[in-house]
Amino acid sequence: MEYPDDYINQVICGDCLEIMKGIPDKSIDLVLTDPPYNLRWKQSIELHGRKALYGHKIETEKWDVMDKILYQKLFKEFDRIVKDNGSILMFTRSEYISWALESALGNNFDNKATIIWHKTNPVPQVRKKNYLSSIETIFWAARWNDHKCNFTFNFKNQKEMHNFIEMPLCGGKERTIHPTQKPIKLIEHLLQIHSNKNDLVLDPFLGSGTTAVACKELGRRYIGIEINPKYCDIARNRIKAIPELLFN
Repeated sequence: MEYPDDYINQVICGDCLEIMKGIPDKSIDLVLTDPPYNLRWKQSIELHGRKALYGHKIETEKWDVMDKILYQKLFKEFDRIVKDNGSILMFTRSEYISWALESALGNNFDNKATIIWHKTNPVPQVRKKNYLSSIETIFWAARWNDHKCNFTFNFKNQKEMHNFIEMPLCGGKERTIHPTQKPIKLIEHLLQIHSNKNDLVLDPFLGSGTTAVACKELGRRYIGIEINPKYCDIARNRIKAIPELLFN
């Protein structure tokens, strides 16, 4: 089965579970994604301080819904489309690690490691009723160990290969209106370890396009899927701003 012409290096607007049906079997080298977190914001938040980072309004998002069934559906599709030497990197709340693990094990993947991203500049607690949310987990899954699959893993150096990554939230010109945008430096770090040049990377929850931007900068091909048309437009504009020569 060949790829549709409008999949490779494109931002596709729609439901990822439906769109992924058009992706051929065993064709994805890496899934790198940040699915919904069930944040359940009840109101808009506007932070005026730290202008470069929080100087825009974060609107309540109805799309931010995640449950165990969605994890199971995602991993079932990942099992079909990810190559035998491919991997899955999924940002997730620590409370949902068990859902990710159960879904991975049930679909021919094994948990290789859980990486912690420590946000050195977390969003302040305005009401001061809880701890600052300063960590996020990244679930890494590859094929079963007993298959002895030679998954892609580019070890950098001892200093850079900790499973505890300290890095600030993105700010300044990099920041978009997407409330859970990841720093491009973090995504590029993960891409460099878990993929090679010209590999095909899938992000089924593309958001404002950081994975696609990082792929273009590092010479990876990508498929980006995003259900929100507003974020699709932002992603496409960010991608267009990257010179083509960096991809060649």
